[in-house]
Amino acid sequence: MIEPVNVLPETVTPEECYRTLWNHARDAKMIVDAQGAIRDVNGRAERKLGYTRAELTGTSVLHVVLDNDRARFRKLLTQVLTGGTERSTAGLHVPTRSGSVLTMDVDMIPVEGTERAHGTMAVLLQFDDTTEKRHVEQQRICSERLASLGQFTSMLAHDIHHPLAGIKKTLGLLRERPELQAQPIAQWFGEVERKTDLLLAMINDRLDVYQESCLGLPIVVSYFPVEVLFQEAIHLIKAEADAKGVTVRLDVCPEHIMMTGDRCRLQRVGVNLLQNAIQCSPPMGAVGVFIKARYEGAMPAGLGNTGDEVLLIRVEDEGPGIEADEFPSLFDMFGPKGSGHDRSIGPGIGLHFCRLVIEAHHGRIWAANRSNGGAQFSIAVPLGAQE
Repeated sequence: MIEPVNVLPETVTPEECYRTLWNHARDAKMIVDAQGAIRDVNGRAERKLGYTRAELTGTSVLHVVLDNDRARFRKLLTQVLTGGTERSTAGLHVPTRSGSVLTMDVDMIPVEGTERAHGTMAVLLQFDDTTEKRHVEQQRICSERLASLGQFTSMLAHDIHHPLAGIKKTLGLLRERPELQAQPIAQWFGEVERKTDLLLAMINDRLDVYQESCLGLPIVVSYFPVEVLFQEAIHLIKAEADAKGVTVRLDVCPEHIMMTGDRCRLQRVGVNLLQNAIQCSPPMGAVGVFIKARYEGAMPAGLGNTGDEVLLIRVEDEGPGIEADEFPSLFDMFGPKGSGHDRSIGPGIGLHFCRLVIEAHHGRIWAANRSNGGAQFSIAVPLGAQE
């Protein structure tokens, strides 16, 4: 026969039992008197707030919440004390000793005081920490909004793409007419065509970014000269550079470097980096594009196989450089989170698109500030990564 076991020693008093249950409750709890002073707190409240029971006892409960929440908190507490009915509120901000701020839902439960004949009441406050739950919910809402925004942007870009492609085709037909070959009309047609190409490229960037988030970025492989690719990219942004008086210099070593990859998307990477550099350059400034092929005896991690040739591209400007707090988010979808100069084409898509394209070619892209001023964007990609 199994003898019954006494869970609690005979010396444990009811007060000690109450205190044990009180301190091990799941929620942080406080007892507040009719004047709004804290009379007791449990162990959970001590651990949540970082203050001891002795430090909290006797202080105003209003100091438990931030200033912006005190009026609402005081009003509800007064209703409980005067009306004797339970009240609840959500989203109170409670600072802790460590400096963090918790988001709490609070139940206010009236409790008859010991001086019942005089109508004295106390209030039991139960704090439910919803900080993490609200953070997860906010992340979910943000993700849903971003997904909806991405879908809307993709649909808009898709709808604009077709009429814009039609405009480009019509411009090409008009340029072939003999009466429109004379200057300056031919030059004007050329400028409009270049702007149309840039606009189409920006729309394609958005479509590709959205497609990559859903299906991955498809790569259309061809074999092409790198120097020609960047010459064409410089030609596309020539009007912008001329308008600002910025000189763009192209330095390729050795000449006639050939690579295998997605020519169209890599050219758009070049256009994006050049547009950023021109945008951040001072009037009459200079932008440098330096390209070289380097044989790697031991490839850096993530860059192809040992023995591959690596294409190194560097785009430099003479602008203000990059703020330190911008670096962590520079290639994110919505661009830098800092307060410095915006280096993103459109709503933060340009540099993010560059990263997606380079990574799809098994390369990497990074940024730094030049020692003599300005920013420097570098790309390293295996020449035969997509062969």
